[in-house]
Amino acid sequence: MKMSWTHQAQSRRRALAAAAGLAAGSLLPPTAAPSTASAQGPALATAAAFTNPVIWQDFADIDVIRVGDTFYASASTMHYSPGAPVLRSYDLVNWEIAGHSVPVLDFGAKYDLNGARGYVRGIWASSLAYRPSNRTFYWLGQIDFARSYVYTATAAEGPWSRLTTISTPYFDAGLLVDSDDTLYVAYGNTTINVAQLSPDGRNQVRTQQVFTTPPSVGTLEGARFYKINGQYYIFLTRPANGQYILKSSSGPFGPYTMRQVLLDLRGPIPGGGVPHQGGLVQTQSGAWYYMAFVDAYPGGRMPALAPVTWTADGWPVVQLVDGAWGTSYPSPAVPPP
Repeated sequence: MKMSWTHQAQSRRRALAAAAGLAAGSLLPPTAAPSTASAQGPALATAAAFTNPVIWQDFADIDVIRVGDTFYASASTMHYSPGAPVLRSYDLVNWEIAGHSVPVLDFGAKYDLNGARGYVRGIWASSLAYRPSNRTFYWLGQIDFARSYVYTATAAEGPWSRLTTISTPYFDAGLLVDSDDTLYVAYGNTTINVAQLSPDGRNQVRTQQVFTTPPSVGTLEGARFYKINGQYYIFLTRPANGQYILKSSSGPFGPYTMRQVLLDLRGPIPGGGVPHQGGLVQTQSGAWYYMAFVDAYPGGRMPALAPVTWTADGWPVVQLVDGAWGTSYPSPAVPPP
């Protein structure tokens, strides 16, 4: 009997969570070279190199953003409470835990192990975004294929509070704050959809299917939604060995064309898997990076970082070292905190 995508996704995450077995806690310091400041223009950190993974801890399904001179990331935490850790960095290499977007998993008795159990059924791939118009951070994610939740905070460190509940479960959501301040959500598994939210972010205005994954590719999920140079991009993972991207020049509802970003790429952890399911972020100087995670049993899913360039026609290209995701790259040139 063929399983539905919901059962397939649940089975995959059960396996990943069982392999990881780590709760969000304090971070071990990553290996990085000392940094110095440049003598010309704004002071920039110019560390010689950093080593992957940048965090030796289980942080899967990463969403990463920059607000001013600070980078923030969010990750899956499954059944652990509080959920959706907010990681903070000033150089994309050294990270610390700043707080949690979901203060408590109060989605039902099973999350308190009260007569039932919600193991692995809490925070899956979700999205972190910043809305400049009201200087507010937004976290959005679905719970248990039942509904989606939006939490907000005026500081990434919190306090966070629940803004709304939306009846549509936005599976593996990517939240976009468009240049005109409209809120959009890309989501789905194999069938990719885009939803528009009301101006206050409390309700769904419309939702529309924008892409169907070709059978030759299989499954695509883990959406991240971007608007870059007037183009709309949906960054998608093929679990657990590939990354693809959709691009539209006609607006957030498409039509979209697809291109492969990576497939079966050797990763930076010996014995580990293919880097995938992360996000793109731009530094203050205009450089782009992709932070993905690497399955590394039994430790978990470790974040790894690689620089990205763009083709003349607007497609991202991960910069490789000897045909693989590098174990080391030049550190991002960013202003020191």
